[in-house]
Amino acid sequence: MSRELKRLWKNRYKKIIYLDQFALSYMVRALHPNLKATGNSKADSFWIMLYEKLDKLVKMQIIICPQSSFHLQESIVSNFFEPLEKMYHLLSRGFQFVEQNLIKKQQLRVSVLSWLGTEEKYFITNSFSLVFNRDINTWLPKKFTYKPVHFPPAYEEELRESRERIHQQWIKEFDLWKEKRNIKFEQWREDFYLSLIKSILSSHRDYHQYIDLLPAPYTCDIKLVNFLLESLHPIQIIHSTLQEEGVNKQEFKTSTWSYLQSEYFRQIPFIKLYALFYSSFARKAGSGQKKPPDRGMTNDLNMLSLLLPYCDAMFIDNQCRACLEEKDVRDQIEYQTRVFSLNNKEKFLTYLESLEKDFPPECREKVIELYGQEWIHTPTQLYKENHF
Repeated sequence: MSRELKRLWKNRYKKIIYLDQFALSYMVRALHPNLKATGNSKADSFWIMLYEKLDKLVKMQIIICPQSSFHLQESIVSNFFEPLEKMYHLLSRGFQFVEQNLIKKQQLRVSVLSWLGTEEKYFITNSFSLVFNRDINTWLPKKFTYKPVHFPPAYEEELRESRERIHQQWIKEFDLWKEKRNIKFEQWREDFYLSLIKSILSSHRDYHQYIDLLPAPYTCDIKLVNFLLESLHPIQIIHSTLQEEGVNKQEFKTSTWSYLQSEYFRQIPFIKLYALFYSSFARKAGSGQKKPPDRGMTNDLNMLSLLLPYCDAMFIDNQCRACLEEKDVRDQIEYQTRVFSLNNKEKFLTYLESLEKDFPPECREKVIELYGQEWIHTPTQLYKENHF
């Protein structure tokens, strides 16, 4: 890149737009000649228009639509894996969020550093380089080749079994929620945190003595928390961070116990968001909601709690967006992420158009000079031969 281009881009960064699986599926169905579209010409026109707008903005270096492990997991269990994979590979250009536990580990570590006073603040907007596989602001090569992901044959079955285990626990929790009428949002959230801390203490024999020091829950122990930190080994992460910062090993136990009781632990983004979502669903069930969350919803909540803080905008399903807009949830989320769904899909298009409109003229000219008008303005023919 020339010095002039570097200067122009020095204070810019691409907008991070996360597309939920349903949006990818609708675009694939509208574009792929061998797949059944919605049957509604107006709806199909919207998805084609959305695809073309996203494709153009990615080429203009205004946005990037990173892929995540959630995309892969949901595509594997679909009936049209390869078309879906091509879609999110094209719009992400290979940029992706790192593995889920790596993001959780980073958030936990930053939180411990903040508690120790060695990190200015626990929110992690300055840690983007640690949650993406590479720098999202690099310029895209003009030519892109689709490379299918290979995974072991047993992976799909393991994934289905894991999703079913989590979903069955959600159903058990839902039955519990229905019995607990008139429990306040704050009480559910407090029980979530207490259950999570208990689960962490139970995972390490040296900490069993602290379990009895926890306050009694308002309602019950919440078993769903066991999946939130599955295979993460939080106490080991806390200990290694304490050691890096020079804390005496003899103080590890008391320091870990004090940290887990602190507000810093509760403010870890993926934990705080999941606690808010859980409390929202629990309260609704106690107020008479009859239908439990489906498998897709449980996966979406996991995705949202983990990735929301890193995105400028997200296009998600209606129920998830409605949950985020509840007052008890919204008032406790500091992130500036714009959230869209099917119910306001036209506003999502308007938002994307505003990004193009606000793109600095000098940057636009350099993009056109580097890539050419024709390439930028010609929609990529994703499902035809030699489309790249």
